[in-house]
Formats: sequence, structure tokens, C-alpha cells
Amino acid sequence: MIEKILFCLKLLLVLLVIILFGQAIQYLIFNGGFSGSFLDIIFFRQ
Repeated sequence: MIEKILFCLKLLLVLLVIILFGQAIQYLIFNGGFSGSFLDIIFFRQ
């Protein structure tokens, strides 16, 4: 039971990372390359 829950959590984490990475790539494409604001988003600087 606990193993199933851990597996689901790992799967959820992987999906979340993929989604965030996808959004970051999309942001890059629409904003034309690496910019200061993009790096701020990556490194969680406000």
C-alpha cells in the first residue's frame, strides 16, 4: 500500500518537472532566447 503511494508521488513529481520544463521552453521560444527574466525564473529569483 505504502509502496503504491510512493510510486504515485514519484510519478506525479516527474510529470510536474516535465510540465514545468515544457513551460520554460515555451517561454523561451515566445520571448526569443535567453533573457535575464528567464534566468530569474529558473533560479527562482524575484
